[in-house]
Amino acid sequence: MRTLKLGDRGKEVLDVQSRLFSLGYDLGTDGVDGYFGEDTRAAVLHFQQRNGLRADGVIADNTWQELVEARYEPGERLLYLRIPSFRGVDVLHLQRSLNRLGFNAGPEDGILGPGTERAVLDFQKNAGMVMDGMIDESVLKVMARVTKDGEPHAAGAKIPDRNGGYAVDRDLADLTVVVDPGHGGDDDGDVSQEGIREKDVNLEVALGLGKALESIGCGVLLTRDGDVTVPLYDRPALANQGGADLFISIHHNSNPSPRAQGAAAYYFCRHGYFSEPGIILAGHLVTSISEALDVPPLPPLGRNYAVLRETEMTAVLLEPVFITADGMDSLLNESGYATRAAEAILAGLGDYFSPR
Repeated sequence: MRTLKLGDRGKEVLDVQSRLFSLGYDLGTDGVDGYFGEDTRAAVLHFQQRNGLRADGVIADNTWQELVEARYEPGERLLYLRIPSFRGVDVLHLQRSLNRLGFNAGPEDGILGPGTERAVLDFQKNAGMVMDGMIDESVLKVMARVTKDGEPHAAGAKIPDRNGGYAVDRDLADLTVVVDPGHGGDDDGDVSQEGIREKDVNLEVALGLGKALESIGCGVLLTRDGDVTVPLYDRPALANQGGADLFISIHHNSNPSPRAQGAAAYYFCRHGYFSEPGIILAGHLVTSISEALDVPPLPPLGRNYAVLRETEMTAVLLEPVFITADGMDSLLNESGYATRAAEAILAGLGDYFSPR
């Protein structure tokens, strides 16, 4: 669908408003009228904030996908492993229930994949049910009655990563890394005070990182190597199809205040679940980048961005600097900026895979 924002009208806006209203979001005086006014924007912002999305009040691919998936209530439909996968809040509810009961459904991403099916089969076996991998209301009722050791499960319960999030017995040089330069083509991303486009800086840093990784023996896949449009959901799909081990998305931050500065890194997090390797890797990358570029380190941030949720491997989205900060144009215009940023990312990856 087309991107929807403040001031837009039409059937698409009406659809968005209807979905928000059905989910209990307050549309104020706008109501469901097909006009994207301030009240609708406020409801969109509320939805984005609650679901770990970029809170910009705009309906683009990521927000629209989450809005569509939010409509499915647990038990509303029969779930099973298929292609394309079932996706939705009902799948997320299933995964959280299985994980809390000790049946490892993998990442709580709301996507019903092989890991979730294995956990369902294991649960059905232990509960004395038919092992068919089919999840209907009867399975959910049995699951709801079961508690571990007779006690309710804590809201934050999750199956821990067996290695605690650390890279064990893995050598960076043996891995295949997808490097994803954000934006591109008809999407400029953010723009600096003097007109430097984020998409161009992202690509320059990504190309430098790709070369640095190749120099140590890594396999490298780029989601784009020129100024072309790559649909958002095609980026993680490329990584999954290529059997990659790591996904690094390169962006540059922005803020209405020119005083905002810092190196940021994001890992997958959704409704209490988080990627343990993602948060540790993000911390190493932020530390390395902040030291190399002399900017403050921001704490690793959990988000439900599409490139973090959809990837089947450890994924991190990086924003080395705020492109909108005062004086940032001089740094970005330096011929060595992209190289410094790429080398800092490589060093952060090295610290994660070979801790000092």
